[in-house]
Amino acid sequence: MINNTVKLAQYKLSQHRVQGTKSKLNIFEVAQLMDSIKMAEQMKNIPSNSIFHSIHMN
Repeated sequence: MINNTVKLAQYKLSQHRVQGTKSKLNIFEVAQLMDSIKMAEQMKNIPSNSIFHSIHMN
C-alpha cells in the first residue's frame, strides 16, 4: 500500500514538473505529495517491532 502511494505521488510530481505552470496542482497539493514521499522513506528506516516479539521473549 505504501509503495503504491509513493509511486503515485512520484508520478504526479513528475507530471507536475513536465507541465510546469500549466499544471493543475496547487502548492499545497505538491507539498502534500512531497511529504508523503518523505514519510514513506522515513518509515522504511524505522525498524518495525512487533508485539509478538515481546510476547515471545516472556
